[in-house]
Amino acid sequence: MILNFQLTTVESKNYSSAEDIRKYKNININYDVNLKNPSIVVEKTPFGEKSVLRVEYSFAINYLSPNIGHIRFEGLSDYFSEEDLKSLKEKWDSGNAPGDVQNELANSMVANLAPLALLLSKSLGLPPSMPVPVINFQQVQKKKEEPTYYHG
Repeated sequence: MILNFQLTTVESKNYSSAEDIRKYKNININYDVNLKNPSIVVEKTPFGEKSVLRVEYSFAINYLSPNIGHIRFEGLSDYFSEEDLKSLKEKWDSGNAPGDVQNELANSMVANLAPLALLLSKSLGLPPSMPVPVINFQQVQKKKEEPTYYHG
């Protein structure tokens, strides 16, 4: 369970003018997620003092082909588990970090940072950094209405 999510650094840069960017039909957007430097720390939580696995992260969104800009975030996240955190850290340090823990940390990071990335990309005149859902109201054919026989 993620107990803490902290953003420490935001860096964003636009390498082209908004007019130039609009000319490009296809821009490759690359996402780079890095979880590193796990450490065990004691944190005060609503449940009292708990040992947590603190993991530093970096999340970069690079606009490539053509190279028109980037958005980068750095910070840390605290992961709590009833499992042995020392064993978890040792696995991580040896290159065998459990996939479920990495997935939970990475998905929490993206969920927290995606809205900010969208705001930054818009402010910089870059294409949306994450896919924006497309709403499509289609005409639905009406069926012949039948009685419901429901009386409230």
